[in-house]
Amino acid sequence: MNYASSRPSSSRFSQLLLLCLPLWFFIHTTDAARSGFLQSLGFSLQGGSQSGMECMTKYDTGGILSAAVYFGIPRNVISSIGKSDETSQPSDSRMRALRHNEFKSIGPLVEKWADDLLRENNDPEAGWTAIECNRALRQKYNRHGTTRQYVKWMRDSREGQANQKDTKKHPCMKLHTTIDAPFHWVCRYLSQEHRYREYNSLLVDHEDIEELTPDSKICWSQTKKILFIQPRDFVTFCYHKWRRDGTQVIVSQACEHPDAKKDDGFRAYSLRGATYIQRDPSDPSQRTRIILLAHCNCGDDIPEWAVRTAVGVLGPIKPYEIVHRITEGVRRAQQELDQDDVYSAPLKKGVRSKRPAGIANMGYACFWPKGGGIVESH
Repeated sequence: MNYASSRPSSSRFSQLLLLCLPLWFFIHTTDAARSGFLQSLGFSLQGGSQSGMECMTKYDTGGILSAAVYFGIPRNVISSIGKSDETSQPSDSRMRALRHNEFKSIGPLVEKWADDLLRENNDPEAGWTAIECNRALRQKYNRHGTTRQYVKWMRDSREGQANQKDTKKHPCMKLHTTIDAPFHWVCRYLSQEHRYREYNSLLVDHEDIEELTPDSKICWSQTKKILFIQPRDFVTFCYHKWRRDGTQVIVSQACEHPDAKKDDGFRAYSLRGATYIQRDPSDPSQRTRIILLAHCNCGDDIPEWAVRTAVGVLGPIKPYEIVHRITEGVRRAQQELDQDDVYSAPLKKGVRSKRPAGIANMGYACFWPKGGGIVESH
């Protein structure tokens, strides 16, 4: 017999046997036997009996490698077995991709919703009611009558994501105003996160939860106590773009996120919102036009009649105050804001702009200080 030629076959058989033996052991033995054996190899078992594969994949790497050495199984084989359990759960990058796919269609839908509301032209027959500035504050907040505001009471406007159990109507505020300052001053001022407390006294805190894309993110914000309405927190998806005529468009929709802060406060919902910032056609170099839309659910704990009361008290004051503070804030910071750089560069269709964008609206805040919004191509 030629022993030299028979040895390689015997060696391969031995390796195969050593590989299959532990697998057979973990499949066909009892939980008690597996548990005792693994403990003898130095595993620390917690949480009761485990299946064979769970034992091989869930416990510490050192113990797994000890078992590999004991049975003669190569490290790469054990490593591949250990990874099988991990890949069964979505990774952070996978969860982020899923959220991106979920939200990428929301921006255009909200923009269309907002455009449709603007086409109603404040028509009372469409449900819009004018809210005049408080007479005692009109001289301060709306001296020249450049700000106009309307409200329409609507059910949850999120279409497929709407809360079907919510039968209440919620206020949708629409505001038109003109700022006596150049377009690039206003855009830069509103895009700077540290400025929002200068003009929006409703918000007391804000942070980004997750950036989905360079032009979209999920944000958390909190409002202070307003009249009898306790402090509220909001979780909102925000997205921005640039139209070919240079208009900055920011849209938002209420959402949920696993990393959102959860405290003892109350949740409110900025159901849908939109902001349009553009050069005023009557004086493109020196004046800026802003249109705000904000449809808000103040919370499931507040009845509709109470919200209507709050809107009746605050509507003639707060929105007008925000516009007045923006105007004053831009004037104070004009030397810092007067930078003729990214806003003077022409927009290129389909390309991400470096123009900073953002605003703190009624119920949410979002900022893109380095830009990222895509210029529409149609």
